[in-house]
Amino acid sequence: MSKTIIKDHDQIIEAINKYVEGVTTGKSDVMKAAFHKDAIMYGFEVDGLVEGSIQNLYDFVDQAGPAKNLQARIDVLDIDGTVASARIALENAHDAEYTDFHQLLKIDGEWKIISKLFHRHS
Repeated sequence: MSKTIIKDHDQIIEAINKYVEGVTTGKSDVMKAAFHKDAIMYGFEVDGLVEGSIQNLYDFVDQAGPAKNLQARIDVLDIDGTVASARIALENAHDAEYTDFHQLLKIDGEWKIISKLFHRHS
């Protein structure tokens, strides 16, 4: 593994940690820096399919408030040049458990989450 790969890995973890911190604090402003401005999100919630703009996530986080007992595990699944994929397991996220898959793109030297695909466990 080269130093570039280790640096990229650390930067990806840092970006995803901004997302986790935003959920923990209940403040979407904390996580916005991790996402591309045109990021998308898809997955199923209790009341059905959530699809479209990442603004859906921001609205949910701001309305739900802090998830103070949130626990997260981040696994960087692959990094290949300017693209990466990560899996995030979330427990105690407002009394729910989730598995997220984030696709990231390195733009101008910075890793940004381009898409969030999630599953809410019942």
